[in-house]
Amino acid sequence: MRYSKLSRALLLAGSTALVSPFIAWSATPLMADFSEGVEGNLGTSSVTDAGTGITAIGMYLNPASGQFELANLYRRDETGDEGLGVCNPLEGATCDTGGGDVNELSNQLAPEFIYLQRPDGYSWVAVYLSSLDGNNGGAVPETGQIWSDDDGDPNNGGLTLLAEFTGNDANVEQMLDIVALGAADAAFLVLRPVDTSGGQNVNNDYLVKAAEVLKDPGGEGCTPGYWKQRHHFDSWVMYDPDDTFYMAFGSDIFGMDKTLLEVLKTGGGKQYAMGRHAVAALLNALSGDVSYKYTKDEVVAAVQGASMGTYNDVKNAFEYQNEMGCPLN
Repeated sequence: MRYSKLSRALLLAGSTALVSPFIAWSATPLMADFSEGVEGNLGTSSVTDAGTGITAIGMYLNPASGQFELANLYRRDETGDEGLGVCNPLEGATCDTGGGDVNELSNQLAPEFIYLQRPDGYSWVAVYLSSLDGNNGGAVPETGQIWSDDDGDPNNGGLTLLAEFTGNDANVEQMLDIVALGAADAAFLVLRPVDTSGGQNVNNDYLVKAAEVLKDPGGEGCTPGYWKQRHHFDSWVMYDPDDTFYMAFGSDIFGMDKTLLEVLKTGGGKQYAMGRHAVAALLNALSGDVSYKYTKDEVVAAVQGASMGTYNDVKNAFEYQNEMGCPLN
């Protein structure tokens, strides 16, 4: 029940998602570099990057069944040719000969896909491509597309086209901005080569070099009990324990002089319980090492909008997040 009151409490307080220089979570994107590791035919259709949890899955269109089926991934790690391609059964047992037409993501013998599966609790940032060239100055450069998918099955027609891209002989590497494409929350991203010339150009091979994700905010929080301990004062950001509650929140529910530390140490319910958890919420929101659900502005707005009838709701909202688990020492 406390969780359902969370949104209600912030709504009652008049809180909105404001842009603030003090964001709740400023994590650095994590990259899965698919060019690293054993090269050649991997002997498996899927690999999962240990550092990010991103999974890459190889597929090809089987002309006999008319269905997309799993195919082995192939890794290359040479200058300009870095990342994962697909080795489908029509291309031979190993795909070690024939170059990019055979062991990259291509449509030479059959259309191929590489699916990228997003790990839970993360959002897409970018996908990086390699070996995407201009076909040595040809009339039609190598061309590909990126799609999104909800369930990882290309055979049910549920894919959504996000963008089409073309190669360049001067720079064979490209970055696809997934946030700008509006697909940060897509369960799967799908890379494929594509012939836009009506059958005149099947030389559209390239590699999926890397992908980046960002951890979603929320899921962490430190309690009032953590923040009030003297040996944790070095974790405080922006405010000091002796700064006043009024200065931090613009609220005089504890008068003008009561400090943040004093509010943390004050027992009791109603506004006192809300105050303890509000101070903890504020410090969690300001910490770059805590993945906290709310921003500083949201925490302050909730306190400023609280009244006798909503103190407990606001307290419950913050308490739920503050007890998620503290990542700090």
